[in-house]
Amino acid sequence: MTGTEKVTHRSLVPRGMCPNLVMKHLLTHQMDEEVRDGRAEPGDGYYWCLRTCTAIGPDDELVRPGRCVPGRACHEGPDLS
Repeated sequence: MTGTEKVTHRSLVPRGMCPNLVMKHLLTHQMDEEVRDGRAEPGDGYYWCLRTCTAIGPDDELVRPGRCVPGRACHEGPDLS
């Protein structure tokens, strides 16, 4: 992204992120809200997996947008590589 483009939570979502990853931000805000604080991941930092209902995925690793992508053993989304 260039310095003139609006950064939103949606634009920070990694390509191919697992559909089982949920973030509190989806329940309280909009994905198209502008991000002004320089964060690298979408949302407010509260993430959980729909398969385990915890912050730990089925592979016993933490869930985060940058980690729940194709290549992870429990990833159920499309492989976009």
